Amino acid sequence: MSEPVLGRKTAVPEAYDPGILYPIPRQDREVVHGFDLWRCYELSWLDPRGKPEAAMLELAYPVQSRNIVESKSLKLYLGSLSNTSFSGRDEVEKTVSADLERLLDAPWVEVRVLDLSHCWETVLPGTCIDGIDIGTAAGEVDPGILAVQGGYAEETLVSHLLKTSCPITLQPDWASVLVGYRGERIDRASLLRYLCSYRSHAGFGEECCGMIHRDILSRVRPEELTVACFYTRRGGIDINPVRSTRRVDLDEMRKYRLPRQ
Repeated sequence: MSEPVLGRKTAVPEAYDPGILYPIPRQDREVVHGFDLWRCYELSWLDPRGKPEAAMLELAYPVQSRNIVESKSLKLYLGSLSNTSFSGRDEVEKTVSADLERLLDAPWVEVRVLDLSHCWETVLPGTCIDGIDIGTAAGEVDPGILAVQGGYAEETLVSHLLKTSCPITLQPDWASVLVGYRGERIDRASLLRYLCSYRSHAGFGEECCGMIHRDILSRVRPEELTVACFYTRRGGIDINPVRSTRRVDLDEMRKYRLPRQ
């Protein structure tokens, strides 16, 4: 497509249409390790005899991809499959994978069509910091909020209070955040105050996850750091970016789906 569909009234194509997919150039390709994991809950197609089939689609691709896919264009693209006949799930996977490989320009793309009975773990590992009293949250993102409190730690901290906004539609995006690190102990109140300061920030979820990762790295300087943002479902899709100083196994993160997702 020549222009994005996000923020515009657009009908779902009546037949298979890979041309509706729209790329957005990635801004955080300098991150050494990481990927974006998407789960799409509105997937349907026709079998060879015209009977509807329904499933979920899981898409993953690395932070080294040249592009990300605009979420609404992906929703419309998947909608275009609903009146298209396929021989089975394998053909759906191969078709979607080929179309997205061309769009994303990525070292690898993984597409899985999952049965509707597929289950995930629903609790993130680690300690939730949301009960800490931080007073009034900052009005804008400020990495200077982040602080250490001395001592050495290897821990995972979790918050469910991240809220950002789509930079195009300004609609709210809600997420749970996992921060796993090893190094000087992070002051938990400062981390929570920093995460809450995103409340009025407009940015794509992938970019926000990258910002959080970079800010913690620059301010706290941990020996190892992983940040994962589990965004709630919008338009039938949830997006889960992961950024890390180490190579994170995709299976390590794909097993989590939270109640809000």
